[in-house]
Amino acid sequence: MKKHNPFPPVLGVLLAAFAVSADADPMGLDVSIGLANVRPDIKSPVVGADATTSVVPVANFTYFLSEHFALNTAAGITRHKFSNAGGTLGKASMAPFHLMAQYYFMPKAADFQPYVGVGIHHTVFFHKNGPAFDGLDRFKEDTGPVLQAGFSYNVNKDYFVNFDLKKFYLETNVTPQGGAKIETITLNPWLIGLAAGRHF
Repeated sequence: MKKHNPFPPVLGVLLAAFAVSADADPMGLDVSIGLANVRPDIKSPVVGADATTSVVPVANFTYFLSEHFALNTAAGITRHKFSNAGGTLGKASMAPFHLMAQYYFMPKAADFQPYVGVGIHHTVFFHKNGPAFDGLDRFKEDTGPVLQAGFSYNVNKDYFVNFDLKKFYLETNVTPQGGAKIETITLNPWLIGLAAGRHF
C-alpha cells in the first residue's frame, strides 16, 4: 500500500501562517527552558522492539506573527534503550528538528493562552550501539508531520510557564549491515513538556 504523503496539508498550514505575518505586526518572541518526557509509541511486529521513556532538557522558541498566530520550534536531544523478549538490543539517540505553526485562542496579552499547532519534523539518529545495534546499518533519518496542543500562563508581564504536548509521526528501517531490510519500525513518540520562560 502506498504511504500517504503528509507534506501538502502540513506545508499548506505553514505557508498560511507566513501569509498571516505579511498582514500583521509581529508581537515578539517567547523563550523558555524546561523538561520533556519523551514516550515512544512503538510498532515493531517483526523484531518486537520496545523503548524506554526519556526525560530531557529542552529549549523552546515561539515567534508571534500576530495576536493569534505564531511559529514555534524547540531544541533537544533524546536517548533511548531498546529491548525485546530476548533482552537488550541497544541504545540510540535522536535529534527531532521541527517547525510548528500555532494558533492561539486568546489574544497575546491574556494571562491564559491555550493553543494548537501543526508542523513538520526532520529527525536524525546517531550514537547507535549495543548487542544487536552494532550489527545494523545506520538508522535512516525521517521527515513527517507533528501535531501539538498546550497552553501558557503568564505569571507576570515578563515571565510565564508552559505545558506542551506533541505527537511526532516517525519511522525508520531496521537493516543488518550488508543485508536486506528486516522491517520498518514505527516510533511515533509523544513529547510532554513543562517549561518556564520570558517574553521578549
